[in-house]
This record gives sequence, C-alpha cells and structure tokens, in this order.
Amino acid sequence: MLKADYSMDMNLPQSDVWRYLEDWSNWAKQVPGYQTHKNISPTDSIWELHGKAGSITKDVKLYVKIIEITSPSTVQFRVRDSEDRCLGSGCFELSQLSSRSSTLTCLLELELKGLTGKISAPLIGSLLPGLLEKFVQRIAKPLTEADSVALPL
Repeated sequence: MLKADYSMDMNLPQSDVWRYLEDWSNWAKQVPGYQTHKNISPTDSIWELHGKAGSITKDVKLYVKIIEITSPSTVQFRVRDSEDRCLGSGCFELSQLSSRSSTLTCLLELELKGLTGKISAPLIGSLLPGLLEKFVQRIAKPLTEADSVALPL
C-alpha cells in the first residue's frame, strides 16, 4: 500500500475553502496530468489523466467516487483505474485555525495490483508525495489568487 499526505495552511476562512472544495469538479482540474473529466452522477465521475515519469508516459482513466461529504470539513473518496490494477482511497480534511485561516490536508492511499503494479510501485511511491503536494497547492492557488484580488489596498 502506497501512502502520502500533504497539509497546507491558508490565510482563508474555512468557509471560503469549503465552498470550493465541496464541488469536486473544482479540484478534479487540479490533478497533475489532468486532461478531462466527466460527471456520471453527483458522486461518480471519470477522470482522464496523462502521466509522465522520465521517458515513460501513460494515459490513465480513473473512476472517482465521492463516499462522504461532511460539511465543512471532510470529503472522502475512492479511486480505481479502468482495469482495477490501481485501487485507492483518500480524503480532504479542512480545519479552522482562526476566523481567517485554515489548514487543508489531503491523504491518499493506493494499492497497485499485478506484476506491473509490483514493478511500478517503487517509482510511483517515490513520486506520490510530490504529486500530492503539487495537487494541494494547485487547489489553493485559485482561492488565494481570488482572495488577493478582493483585498482592499
């Protein structure tokens, strides 16, 4: 099982971050390698990603299912690839630090199956923390940019 987590403090109220986070279509576009996604239902979607590690490239279709949303703090999800060789789960946890700041944490666990999974696990395991960090920073970017524009001079 591969595991990674990343936390980021933001100078934004929990309610502002939550409004963005509770609509998973907002953060789907922030996944590294994002190409497109399609809503199947309010809880199910298909994401198409293009991954690249060195000279190795791969297009991946992921099925993402929102398992639980607990306002204003938690989104839990499951993910699997089209061949059920990559299965995983994760969550976003949002906590309030003060009335004007919050912490966003993303946790992700992946299980890679089959011979290909065993071979690629060390590479993916080494890349996963950096990809998760980039993902959370991309989620925060439109929020912090919008916040900086809205502040009076």
